[in-house]
Amino acid sequence: MQTLNQRSRSGKTKDFLRAILILSCAIPFFLASKISLAQSIVLKNAKEAPTPIAIQAFVKALGKAGDLPKVASDLEAMLTADLIFSRIFKVIPAEAFLQPDVKGAIDIIQVESWRQVGAQYVVRGKVSRGDGQVSLDGYVFDILTGKLVLQKNYRTRRSDYSILSHEFGDDIVEVVTGKKGLFSTKIVFSYVPPGKKNKELWLMDFNGRNGVPLVQNGRYNIGAEWTRDGHYIYYSASSLVDWNLWKTDLHKHQTQITHYKGSALGASMMPNGREMVVSLSKDGNPDIYLAALDGTIKKRLTAARGINVSPHSSPDGKRICYSSDRLGNLHVFSLDMQTLATERLTRVGTKNDSCAWNPMDNLILFSGLDDTPEHRRDFDVFMMDDRGNNMERLTYDASWNQDPSWSPDGKLIAFSSRRTGRNEIWVMKADGTQPAMIVELPGAATQPSWSPRLGY
Repeated sequence: MQTLNQRSRSGKTKDFLRAILILSCAIPFFLASKISLAQSIVLKNAKEAPTPIAIQAFVKALGKAGDLPKVASDLEAMLTADLIFSRIFKVIPAEAFLQPDVKGAIDIIQVESWRQVGAQYVVRGKVSRGDGQVSLDGYVFDILTGKLVLQKNYRTRRSDYSILSHEFGDDIVEVVTGKKGLFSTKIVFSYVPPGKKNKELWLMDFNGRNGVPLVQNGRYNIGAEWTRDGHYIYYSASSLVDWNLWKTDLHKHQTQITHYKGSALGASMMPNGREMVVSLSKDGNPDIYLAALDGTIKKRLTAARGINVSPHSSPDGKRICYSSDRLGNLHVFSLDMQTLATERLTRVGTKNDSCAWNPMDNLILFSGLDDTPEHRRDFDVFMMDDRGNNMERLTYDASWNQDPSWSPDGKLIAFSSRRTGRNEIWVMKADGTQPAMIVELPGAATQPSWSPRLGY
């Protein structure tokens, strides 16, 4: 095998450019050989049944006027939208209720009528204003046991009182699943506005609302990745010659992290919160390195010919997955962080990239090129276990599905899709069901990255 020093300058340049094309998704991969991913892939049929829940009309505090009826209606609607978005619940329509309005004490419930409509949980709320605050008293009843399982007061002085519905929703999810909801999370993504060529970084809420530009530097900005504490976002930005790693906080304060020649692409955080893995081509060949968050290299992890890019850590930090074309075509591999032993995970296809390890389980997502004639050489999102077995196809008959990113609870997947004719951000369940576009912008939105829970 050739050493790095023996590689020609033209070979170094070629590997560098190939790595850039893969990470930025700027140019379609139309050079794949004709091998069908579908030969070893199955569609997942099993679906988790949603939990039926009823949300009664929120009660307004007595003796209050002004905009309180609107606030109560807004909070009820926003909570309903949050619970539907989670895909955990089936919200029973109000038209089915035998008791549409709360009668008597708000913290006492007659369960029989709710059992008749199939509700497993019933949610109530009481909204009030005072001392410059909006206050929501939330109640959740378990209809199977007849018990009040959640009673909590939420309040805010913010003009945007939607925070109350998100907080209440997070607690409802925790009551039902044992884990907090994801309604405090955000998604960062690359965006090309109409008429422009460079990629900006934009930030939005988990549900696609409140989208705002975060990085607008006139360059290509790709591969955004959140730090484990959610304080910073690392990303790769182009210059006239090289690609460097930068970070930004949510207030748009930006700092350059790496200053190496070549490319610094696809940074991914390690579970310890102090280190990252990143692909660097400072020596000519794009290889995976372990580095501190300030860019200091701690360990070289790969030294194989070809490109080695797109690393992502396992939940325990003992292994990473990444993409490599060391065997001629781009495939997903895993690497043991101690022994540096590698294992090939994908054995079909030619352009398998953008692996993402489930934060809670040994499941790995990746995007792969389907070269069968009936699917028009489209990319789709696939899932497999951490040994490359039990591979499942999550998107089907929809154009160009790429860049999968897990929600912090490992239940939802954000991804980019061109199924409407324009690149947009979509979300689906982990089994590939219930896909929905969450943001529609006039430009091209790709490479979503889901934040950890950020709190309120």
